[in-house]
Amino acid sequence: MKNMKKLVGIIMLATALILSTLVPSFATDITITGGADGSVYSAFKLLDATDGGDGKFAYTLNDTYTVVLQSVTGKTEQADIVAYIQALDAAAIADFAEDAYAAIVEAGIAADAESSDAKFTGVEQGYYLIAETALGNTADTYSLVMLDTAGQENIEVSTKEDIPTVEKKVEEKNDTTGETSWGDSADYDIGDSISYKLTGTVSAKYADYKSYYYSFVDTMVEGLTYNKDAKVTIDGVDVTEQFTIVETEDGFTATANLKEITGVTVTATSTVVVEYTCTLNENAVKGGEGNVNEVYIEYENNPSVEADGNPDTPDKPDEPSESEKDVNVVFTFDAVVNKTDKDGAALAGAGFTLYKNVEGEYVAVGTEITGVTTFTFEGLDAGIYKLVETTVPEGYNKADDVVFEVVPTYDETTDPDTLTALTVENEAGEVISTGDEATFSTIVLEGKVVTDVVNVAGTELPSTGGIGTTIFYIAGGVLVLAAIVLLVAKKRMSAEG
Repeated sequence: MKNMKKLVGIIMLATALILSTLVPSFATDITITGGADGSVYSAFKLLDATDGGDGKFAYTLNDTYTVVLQSVTGKTEQADIVAYIQALDAAAIADFAEDAYAAIVEAGIAADAESSDAKFTGVEQGYYLIAETALGNTADTYSLVMLDTAGQENIEVSTKEDIPTVEKKVEEKNDTTGETSWGDSADYDIGDSISYKLTGTVSAKYADYKSYYYSFVDTMVEGLTYNKDAKVTIDGVDVTEQFTIVETEDGFTATANLKEITGVTVTATSTVVVEYTCTLNENAVKGGEGNVNEVYIEYENNPSVEADGNPDTPDKPDEPSESEKDVNVVFTFDAVVNKTDKDGAALAGAGFTLYKNVEGEYVAVGTEITGVTTFTFEGLDAGIYKLVETTVPEGYNKADDVVFEVVPTYDETTDPDTLTALTVENEAGEVISTGDEATFSTIVLEGKVVTDVVNVAGTELPSTGGIGTTIFYIAGGVLVLAAIVLLVAKKRMSAEG
């Protein structure tokens, strides 16, 4: 009997062992999306998960993190800690993740698993805090994710970076019609003031940040001069005085800690706008690549960093993240006039003044140019012009006025926009810079429109044998004929009398 009972016991033990192998014991593969390539992630298993079958799991403290969880939750018993975590809503769980990770870093606890390819393979079941511990690129931000792997073999989780963006627009003005518009390219005269607008966004997780360093970095080429007039608004509220605006060698920066801004409540949907002007100066590039102006934003990338509370110190991180750049370009052109006689030879002694059609009125562009045979009017906007010979070479007739329109074509699919064509039209809108009858030519790369203006010699008095003497002969013949008729008439009157 004893042997029988012993045998039964052995069989029951073996059966239990076999059955235990039939209870699911999951390992999980985790894939992280949304982050930059090259980011490094660390996984910390805060709670162990035990599968009780039928989809039921029990959570217990991982001894490694007991002190951390007691500190963060304010609870001491396992059941209370688990219940506290289970009761957290979406906003509270984000705060919990930050507090837990800060406590882990302070305690110097090593991660249970690390990944440099955004994948964890075969990790144990449990409740995890996953922290991005190294950024993949300069635009990336640090992220924290809370993840329950219990009962799941494959999980895909997004970090939802929601990084800030910046958009740069330049104002284009049609001087002839007075109409304006905002875009990525424009054309102006040298000396004109050009309006720019920068529009920046903040992270969709802005509420999670304790400090939020934010700086516009605007740079421009030598042909553009910053006019030191930047104005900053947040959601339409003027906050210029709360930003530190610093002129740099090739532009300016506008910087603040948005968490320390007063007078307006910054949220994840807020927009920060900077408006300013530049002057197109004498160093401007004509045609070609144009005059480029670009901007990007530097911003806080770590939600756990605390602000110091002093608005005068924006709390710049050692390595702030950077948004993608946005680029604009401004073009300007030259009009070149060659003065010749009717045989095509250069002719001295002329003077030309160029006028521009500004809302229906012709306004002089600079002053008269004299003393040359090739006249270059530099740095012109697209638009309608009138060329007038205001000094006529001695012995020659004044040339007719020339009305023409400079018409550029831009490729808006490139970044920045590129100048692809340059044509000239007459008053009727007909192209006069191509074809056999063209009176203008263009050089796109140099941004030039070129024409010849011909003078012919002044009118001469008629000489013997010319049409003038013929007129005199005809007039004389008429007078003789009239005298004969009169004489005959008198003789008849005398005979009748």
